[in-house]
Amino acid sequence: MGAFLNFPVVLLVIILVSVAGYLLGSRRASAIDPRTMHSRPHQHGWHVVFAAAAPAVLFMMLWVFGAGIASNIYANAIIPDDLPDVQVTSQQRESLTERELEVREEVLRTQFVAGVRGLAVAIDGYIANGNATEAEVDGWSADSVQDRLRADGQVVGSAVTPGMLRVVQDMRQFNGRVATIGPVIALVLTFAGFLVALRLVSAEFRARIVVERWIVGFLIFASTMAILTTMAILAALTLPSINFFREYGFFNFLFGMAWAPAGDVVGIPEGRNGEYESVLGFVPLIWGTIYISVVALLVAVPLGLLAAVYLSEFASRRTRSWVKPALEILAGVPTIVYGIFALITIGPFLQAVVGATVMPNTVSVMTAGVVMGMMLVPFVSSLSDDVINAVPQAMRDGSLGLGATQAETVTKVILPAALPGIVGAVVLAASRAIGETMIVVLAAGALSNVQGIEPNPFGAVVTVTTRIVAVLTGEGSGFDSIDVLAVFALAFTLFFITLALNLLAQRMVAKYREQYD
Repeated sequence: MGAFLNFPVVLLVIILVSVAGYLLGSRRASAIDPRTMHSRPHQHGWHVVFAAAAPAVLFMMLWVFGAGIASNIYANAIIPDDLPDVQVTSQQRESLTERELEVREEVLRTQFVAGVRGLAVAIDGYIANGNATEAEVDGWSADSVQDRLRADGQVVGSAVTPGMLRVVQDMRQFNGRVATIGPVIALVLTFAGFLVALRLVSAEFRARIVVERWIVGFLIFASTMAILTTMAILAALTLPSINFFREYGFFNFLFGMAWAPAGDVVGIPEGRNGEYESVLGFVPLIWGTIYISVVALLVAVPLGLLAAVYLSEFASRRTRSWVKPALEILAGVPTIVYGIFALITIGPFLQAVVGATVMPNTVSVMTAGVVMGMMLVPFVSSLSDDVINAVPQAMRDGSLGLGATQAETVTKVILPAALPGIVGAVVLAASRAIGETMIVVLAAGALSNVQGIEPNPFGAVVTVTTRIVAVLTGEGSGFDSIDVLAVFALAFTLFFITLALNLLAQRMVAKYREQYD
């Protein structure tokens, strides 16, 4: 039943029922004496549409979101405590305290659940391609699973063990039941709302007011989506980050001056058990991130702001008509293209200018910062131009009427009036620079072992986003669990840094606006 009754099918049914509800509700209301009607027929029709569709669609969204959480909880619950996949080896137990052992086993459990979910997705894709039936999958052995799935092009991250396969099979049965129950409840809500709304069609029923309330509810939901998205992002990052901080230490991470995962054993100090131990300090990474971002802003803000002033205040209409679109074309260039341009053009050019002694490699802070600044020019220019054009023309006329020159009008009147919007454009550009990945991967260096900070602007650095991408896309395949968790801590910390940056900008804008008003 689950193969035929799923949410896309239910959504199609909801659309058909809603169309039928509008037609039947309007027709039924049209049969009533219009002199006694509180609401018009089409308002009754829309009430049937909202009653049939809104509860079911909202339930579907919540069910899909909750199903993933329920699946994780169920997978954790059915994992045997004595399963070797989630146990620390006896050799490692000897060198760990009880607290460290508890954290390590919790990390192993989390990673095991992630592997189970990935394997379940791969098996679902294998069945969807018509390669096997559910009965055949139930008879699989762990030895052949990985080869079967990879031969079909499915992604299988870790080795499949008998324990993992048993958990996957139980979890897929649970997911199948959940995938069947949800659509059934959504259909029940759809037809129940449809029938109840049709029965309410009468001369006294205030369909117009109810429809307005439905619309207000939709607007409230839309306005809270950004908040819900932020909360979801924070929730996804918090738990792995807490696990990392519990094992490695928050202050060791935040103030550490070296980044050297155990997967890169060059120059790494040995741990208590004689194995290489990860050194995961945040300072070198955030230094590289901020260093490149500052260089990019030093390029983008003056060029973008001056271009905006020229286009809005000095350029003729004809000049503006072709210069502004030409600037905005830069915003549509893929960042990987900027990275290649930096790698093969800007880097060698800077090295030829300053010399190989000062700039040993073509990848450097300046290479990435200059090209990233070029990429940010259209953001600053376009937003600043819109803000400057929004300044009332009366302020320009008043300044010029008092004898000020056009340049004095721009610097003394227009830019102060537009400053809050300009600050917003700069903050947007800064956030874009901090989160940039492809340019810094190609143009700033992709080191995995960083000792201290690099003050030379013509030297190579590593950024937060570079390390996250490197680990999560496979470069860190030999890393142990704490190195994988470290990328969540990086993302978690970077999230709050950008949040603080935006709050500071809002405070600055509000303070200046009070003074200007």
